[in-house]
Amino acid sequence: MIKLMKNLLIVVVVIVLAFSLAQFFGSNYFSITGEPRSGLIPTKGGDYLIGLPLAYMLFLFLFFTAFGDQKKYWWMGILLIPAVLFELYFDWQHIYIPIILGLVGWVIGYGIYKLMNKPKAA
Repeated sequence: MIKLMKNLLIVVVVIVLAFSLAQFFGSNYFSITGEPRSGLIPTKGGDYLIGLPLAYMLFLFLFFTAFGDQKKYWWMGILLIPAVLFELYFDWQHIYIPIILGLVGWVIGYGIYKLMNKPKAA
């Protein structure tokens, strides 16, 4: 029961951070790709809409890798499905960006995990 609560707390933190920083991720996305902010996605709303799954993926990999339990990869896989479907449907031409963000989140989370579980010197 405690592991479930811990994982649910991680999910809540990931969602709150993703919603909080979606605008930042979206504006940086448009800066990196050079895509115009017109068409289906309006200017400011588009930044938020595109940035939300990007921020979600980064924080999902980071926090579950750093603080998850033994089934963290199962949780990450299940929770990643909506973001991957969104990316594949709306922006499959730039699929490398969420892949890179996921890898960055995983590497940082793995580093945090290793630092927290470092054996104590005698």
